[in-house]
Amino acid sequence: MASEKNDALRARTVEGSVNFYQNHKCKGTAADRGLAERLSGCEYNIISNSDQHEVYLRDLRRSDHIVDGKGRHTAHFFGARRRKFSGDERGMISETMRHPEPHPRENVRAQRRLETQLAQLENHSSYAGFQQRTQGTFSQAPPVKKYHVHNARYANEVEKLQPSITSKGAWLERRGEIVTHSKSAPSLSIADPASSLSRAVREDIRKDVSQRQLESAHVAPRMTANTLSASMDAVPLGQHIANKQRSCSVNRVENHDFGITRKNNHFSSQDKLTRADPFYMRPREGITNNSVKYDIVSNERRWFKY
Repeated sequence: MASEKNDALRARTVEGSVNFYQNHKCKGTAADRGLAERLSGCEYNIISNSDQHEVYLRDLRRSDHIVDGKGRHTAHFFGARRRKFSGDERGMISETMRHPEPHPRENVRAQRRLETQLAQLENHSSYAGFQQRTQGTFSQAPPVKKYHVHNARYANEVEKLQPSITSKGAWLERRGEIVTHSKSAPSLSIADPASSLSRAVREDIRKDVSQRQLESAHVAPRMTANTLSASMDAVPLGQHIANKQRSCSVNRVENHDFGITRKNNHFSSQDKLTRADPFYMRPREGITNNSVKYDIVSNERRWFKY
């Protein structure tokens, strides 16, 4: 049956039309093809096994014959020497070697970029129109982020700027009562400060994080990142020191002016009076640890026990 490529041929000679033969490897007329086949059909002489003196119709005689120039059979006689098997229809190997499909956001990003460009062309002289077009017509606008963290307490202890006002009679009635907890730090028990502070760290995750970031003491046997940061919990000596800490940073009366402590450089161990004071000592080294024990934005004291 003629192929589509053979049907596309428009060349003709006096003897007739020109056709393709041998899987489109030879092109010529039927008469020339017949002569080439009578000359053995291959490029060499089948008697002498040599192509030295072969000069006739070389373009219609191919080398892919059942026997080669050395008398050996070729793949055209018995087929391919190596066994061939059909491919696995399940495609298990190809699936394991193929990269996963891209995330759907890649297509959404390209679509969003195209929509934005169209909106810019439509509203090239009006930015308000461009905003209205992109927010109202195309992809849905991202929802507004909601933050539900309402931390109005000073160092996670007491409300800020909430002084307690009482009458003289009520004050006289409570004059003989025994104070059990500090007013500035309700988590600190005056009778048992060490146990109350340890319990506050376990119950409030924010105080636990603040204590880990601002702790100055460490008993790490090796100066490595994980050993240094977890020495107060993993080493028995560190646990003993942590259980004996009975002071809280919020309960301490600070200097009336923060500028004085900052000018005297208490936090860099420049003042001899506070050089060994855990209240001013720098936190231990760590990737997420701070360099000072106060908020560098609001200058407020952070919660930690020492």
